[in-house]
Amino acid sequence: MKPMVLLAAVGGDLLSLVSAFLMFICVLALAYWFSRFLGKRFKFANSSGNRHMKVIEQLNFRSSAFGKGTGEQLILLKIKEETYLIGVSAAGFQLLEHLEGEFTEVPPAETPAVPPAFGDVFRKYTNSWRKEKGKKDE
Repeated sequence: MKPMVLLAAVGGDLLSLVSAFLMFICVLALAYWFSRFLGKRFKFANSSGNRHMKVIEQLNFRSSAFGKGTGEQLILLKIKEETYLIGVSAAGFQLLEHLEGEFTEVPPAETPAVPPAFGDVFRKYTNSWRKEKGKKDE
């Protein structure tokens, strides 16, 4: 009778381990699907139907290899016929310069239509992490 109890205990542990693994896979799949959904939904945030204000170009500043930036940006903004250079940081935004001259918006054809695959991004960041780790070890 004791081997049967031991088998039931091992079977229960194995069942809970398998179910935990399957739940983990489900959570990963849902996270992947949800991130894809949000990426497609907010893809054209700058090209909304604004008639009087357009972001001509923006430059994001990143301070680490993994893309965790400080949230600082330079934005070239056109409001009606006027062009402004604005700095954005965690402290707020500041008008840096009122610019003269004509600036053209970056055509959408130059920006990639399809976001990069997760595997490509993961490899890029792990390779840069390995290079940094190798420099620290030397």
